[in-house]
Amino acid sequence: MANTNSAPGTGCAEGSDTYDVIIVGARVAGAATAALLAQQGARVLLLERARFPAPIVSCPIFFGNSLAVLERIGVLDAIEAIGAPRIRYYGTRTPDFDLVARLPPSHGRDYAYAIRREVLDTVMLRCVQTYPGITLREGFTVTGLVWSLGQVVGVRGRQGGGTEQVFYARVVVGADGKRSLVARAVGAPTYARLAGKTCVFYAYYRDFAPLHEPSAVAYWGTDRRRGALVFDADAGLTLVSVGLPAEEFAAARKDPEATLEQTWRSIPELAARGRRATRATPVMGQGPVDSFYRQSYGPGWVLVGDAGHYIDPITGQGINNALRGAELFAAAWARAQRRTGWQRAMAEYQRQRDAETRPMYDLLVFSERLQRAAEAGLDLSTPLMRAIARQPKTAMRYAGIYSGATPVQAFFNPLNLARIMLADGLHYLVPQLIAAVLGQEVGPAVLRDKHAYT
Repeated sequence: MANTNSAPGTGCAEGSDTYDVIIVGARVAGAATAALLAQQGARVLLLERARFPAPIVSCPIFFGNSLAVLERIGVLDAIEAIGAPRIRYYGTRTPDFDLVARLPPSHGRDYAYAIRREVLDTVMLRCVQTYPGITLREGFTVTGLVWSLGQVVGVRGRQGGGTEQVFYARVVVGADGKRSLVARAVGAPTYARLAGKTCVFYAYYRDFAPLHEPSAVAYWGTDRRRGALVFDADAGLTLVSVGLPAEEFAAARKDPEATLEQTWRSIPELAARGRRATRATPVMGQGPVDSFYRQSYGPGWVLVGDAGHYIDPITGQGINNALRGAELFAAAWARAQRRTGWQRAMAEYQRQRDAETRPMYDLLVFSERLQRAAEAGLDLSTPLMRAIARQPKTAMRYAGIYSGATPVQAFFNPLNLARIMLADGLHYLVPQLIAAVLGQEVGPAVLRDKHAYT
């Protein structure tokens, strides 16, 4: 057994049912954490309530930064073998601007994947469960935690409908999602929260006409409160997801199939692309969910993935946050084994996770404020997005925010935004003003071409 003298949990009973780490949840966050700990020689028990393959509410997309982590874990080859299309175009289309750009390279890869979770999770887990030191139990429902002297020392639960079993560990990891049982059991407090404004319904379709290259595009209607995400996915399928205002959830959930179809078909381009499309999967969805940060460590327990930090899926960061969080925790675990001290190592884990994820969270907060300003009659977002869309290199950098290629803070630095708006004014507004003064018409290329200059 790996040396864990500096980790908590030394009061637990030793025996065949004792592990270095028990991980509750075996999807992306849990499987990645198990693999990274096993690479360090830890003995890991990986518990999962579902039996794979099993769907979960998720509209996944992951980029070059995530692929780099999957490569370090050792599962990228298996995921590449799924044969999903490489998404190279990413962005947003509205009646006011077309901000769809080619993804810049991120960690050496200029593409993303949108793979159904029942496929992605299964392929990843089947690789991970072969690693020495990992014991997997599917169909195991954790019902509670085991405590001793004020710290978590294990879990209790049932395999199927069997009798209750108890397993002990020096550390219990909650990788069990935004509604984490582990987080509830330890009373993990929330220290940042942004109210969810949108409910989501989605399904996968066949024969949905693609764009010129595999893409992931958000389409918004004229009111900006209803939109659709369309991703080219695996097995020849297309993910179509719609977002509606939170207050419409109660009515929409009564007929999710009609809600989904009517919403995306109300957008002319999607109606054309989906003219021959047929739905291949049931409709899934969820009501509005808050974005949040939770205290993610304590005596004998840790939270990774959505259990510790959840962000609105419109940002496309869920998979990467799960993978990167697993890496940060595994590095903290290694420091704890070197007698850094459990509390100190885990505090650093949480600090690093927050430092890496907070810029996107703050951008979400900023976007909410812009939306409220637009509803009050002051639309600052549309001129900025239009200016970005009309500058190809800038649009590519903007797409890189979501893939990890462009630092959020650098792009949304006030000086950078001022440069973008100034460049747009010089190339579009000034010619229009001059033409107006001279009584001349502005050429159509200047007015319409969103990529008129570089």
